[in-house]
Amino acid sequence: MSKKILLLSSVIFLSSCVGNNISELGDKFLDLINPSDAATEQVDLGGGAMDEDGGFTINELEQLSNDDLIAIAEEKGLEDLIILDADGNLQNRDQIINAIIESGDLLDGKTAELELLEDDALIEIVNAKGMGDLIKLDADGNLENKDELIQALMDDAAAMLAIIENFKNSGVSFVLYFSYDDTEIDEVSTRAIIEHANFMQDNPSINLRLEGHADERGTREYNLALGENRALSVKEVLGLYNLDDRILVVSYGEESPVLVESNELAWKQNRRVEFFYY
Repeated sequence: MSKKILLLSSVIFLSSCVGNNISELGDKFLDLINPSDAATEQVDLGGGAMDEDGGFTINELEQLSNDDLIAIAEEKGLEDLIILDADGNLQNRDQIINAIIESGDLLDGKTAELELLEDDALIEIVNAKGMGDLIKLDADGNLENKDELIQALMDDAAAMLAIIENFKNSGVSFVLYFSYDDTEIDEVSTRAIIEHANFMQDNPSINLRLEGHADERGTREYNLALGENRALSVKEVLGLYNLDDRILVVSYGEESPVLVESNELAWKQNRRVEFFYY
């Protein structure tokens, strides 16, 4: 039986383990995997795998109007990506959201982003963060404490970054490597994924972007699909812990190599999935 089938069948098994914590479930899941499988090589690439930006989450951006999204995209210098129809309506909302997420601004940039928002959009974000009790409205329903709310969101973002940084320094791998033309997850990689599942369950406001990559061999289209399938394999394991709605999958195929060389070492390091938290 292939490991892909084992992954799917284990969903039923894990869902029956009522009362177990995530580590116990992880151990049970690992028992389903053939221990004789070769371990996926974990290579230290110098710590460049962690996303340290304090920008909006996908959920926050999805709440915004098209005009607010366009304003943020223009502020980030992404105006060339904006596609409008003849009536001025935004045609590529999902692409703009992904571009904003991937632009990777630090905390200093987030203040400017928040200040661009209309009061209603800012209130929606504050409510989504569970900070609705901080909102102050006047008798006419106008927001009275915009600066205070922006500062509260900034403090929340700074705290989130500190949590992510601590996890980054804990020794858990943020890069998983794959065999040639393969998408399978082995035991070593699964143990790393379970550490990430623990982290995400302990921090429900933090989301994950999985970036899939391939080496240069094969067509561009094939490698884009291969990179996506590798990231989806990782997401599938995380999905056992009901984390699907907090995970974005992106594929770069062969377009973002770690090493720009044509040899086995470069190919091995380029066949990967990277974890980026935001």
